Amino acid sequence: DRAKKGRGPPSSNSTSSPSPALLTANIKNARTLDCLFGTVTAHLGRFNHIHLSACWNTLGRLAAGADPLWFQRHAKELESLAQTTAEVAETSAEVRARELANIAHGAAKSGRAAGLGAVWAALADAIERRIGDCNAQELANVAWAFATAGHARALFGPLSSELLSRLDALRAKELAITAWAYATAGVVDAPLFDAIARLATRRLGDFSCQGLANLAWAYASAAHEDAGFVAALGCESGPRLHTFNSQELANTAWAFAVADVRSDECFGPGARFAEMCDRVEWNDKQLNQLHQWSLWRGEKGGGGAPRPS
Repeated sequence: DRAKKGRGPPSSNSTSSPSPALLTANIKNARTLDCLFGTVTAHLGRFNHIHLSACWNTLGRLAAGADPLWFQRHAKELESLAQTTAEVAETSAEVRARELANIAHGAAKSGRAAGLGAVWAALADAIERRIGDCNAQELANVAWAFATAGHARALFGPLSSELLSRLDALRAKELAITAWAYATAGVVDAPLFDAIARLATRRLGDFSCQGLANLAWAYASAAHEDAGFVAALGCESGPRLHTFNSQELANTAWAFAVADVRSDECFGPGARFAEMCDRVEWNDKQLNQLHQWSLWRGEKGGGGAPRPS
């Protein structure tokens, strides 16, 4: 039974097909989406769970820098790939947690998550059955992928218990994306957020600017009140504001306003927030975030935000 072994339907040109190892290498080394989907067209019938994992991982990487309309040229191949992936996730006895996490991560990065409903449903069921086999990084990547895709909120409950038992193994980046994922999915898990805050507080210097901004945004968005942690984020962020981009500045300002936490390190006299507001370019969403922050600052007697030029 090919499905139980993690393979799709039989191929009609197997006599001219590369070995499984070479096929994996060809998938991983594809430099363009045309090249990748050429391999899909020629050999999808021979794809096993390892090939599918490599394919989605490569697709996610290449799609990030591709023509935004790439999926129109490759609609048929993408549909076939999605169908085979869903079938393998549902029926394969060989597919492991690692491959499932890689598929989910790549599918989310592809930018086509909204059209992959069957894939997300199959992945959610398969991952939940193997969730105890996921390592800490895979758990964080799964949470990020499903939050990005906007699918399977029910999976976040089982994820939480596993994450809590392995939180110490997460790197700073993974702690931040885990908090972001739960906030984005609208899943408020107080024990998990408390545990992340305790661990992150001891390791704030390890977080990137994006990680600090994402943590602040996540705790505000989830309405998880932890003024001490948000204040600690401000202490770490303040001296680094000159390296924040517009998204990070806007998310940070908005988060402190929503959390109702004062931070002189970020916004007080001598802080570089006002200077940075004049240096970066803002989109409409970021300007709205700054407007909310400005109103909050005015209510607190701290003065409004400088008007970005």
